Amino acid sequence: MANYFKWKDLVLIVLILAILTLFLTSSASPSYFQEKREQKSLSLTEDRIGPAYFVQIGQDFFRLLVSPLNWEGPDIMNLAAVFGTGTVFFTLDQDIFNWVAERRSDFSNDLSRIFTRAGDGGWLLGFCGALYGFGEIMKKPKWRRTALLSLESLAISSVSVASLKFLVGRARPHAWEGSQSFHPFSTSHRYTSFPSGHASAAFSVAASIAGESDNQIIDILAYSLASLAALSRVHDEAHWMSDVLVGSALGYFIGRGVVNLHRPEKRRFSLVIYPVKEGIALSLFFSFKNLF
Repeated sequence: MANYFKWKDLVLIVLILAILTLFLTSSASPSYFQEKREQKSLSLTEDRIGPAYFVQIGQDFFRLLVSPLNWEGPDIMNLAAVFGTGTVFFTLDQDIFNWVAERRSDFSNDLSRIFTRAGDGGWLLGFCGALYGFGEIMKKPKWRRTALLSLESLAISSVSVASLKFLVGRARPHAWEGSQSFHPFSTSHRYTSFPSGHASAAFSVAASIAGESDNQIIDILAYSLASLAALSRVHDEAHWMSDVLVGSALGYFIGRGVVNLHRPEKRRFSLVIYPVKEGIALSLFFSFKNLF
């Protein structure tokens, strides 16, 4: 049985390495060196791992949590689009589940086993670690920055998804209780269907990578792999379609939100407090770019 999965693991590793390779090669473009100069005024927490980085994750989580208070027309429209589409899928979840179940095959099972791992936390942590390691060894701050932003997005999306799963308590398809069975505040794995953690994780990392990359091929590969990971969860009867939609949207908006929080031209003011051996350190950054 162990030999049966080796070629599938190899396929997924090749796809992940393809994204990593394209990202590394695209970073050598002139736009990269321009961005590298712009990053000199940024906090080291963005391209180095350390105590301040973990403090930053907590601060960014709070910023994203309260960001709806500053939403404008386009933001509200995006929320309405996700809510509307999710509502439609919710009413069709059982029909979609039946349609997919009737068309499952050995071939689709094999593909699903490959792509579902693109949303697995362990695989994504490994990818972020590899990208960070390459950046450290080759002294490329953008690679480290992308790895840490992806890791931050993954962490925030994981906490958000875990909280929603506990609050909603939706029954998974394989619980055989139907698409409208809910058990709020349940700790049973059977009632953790909404939203999809794999979909959220995959899209949070994909959005972070795409947000930092200037290469459209990388964007397409990252989002395609995330989409396949999300759809595999429906195929494998682990989630309803609406679970996957909301999880994907949540991961995407978290990933884009984290990237936007740390764009040089948007960081007009930032305050970072973190522990050091002598006590605490305070870093204050202020930018006049695009201020007026």
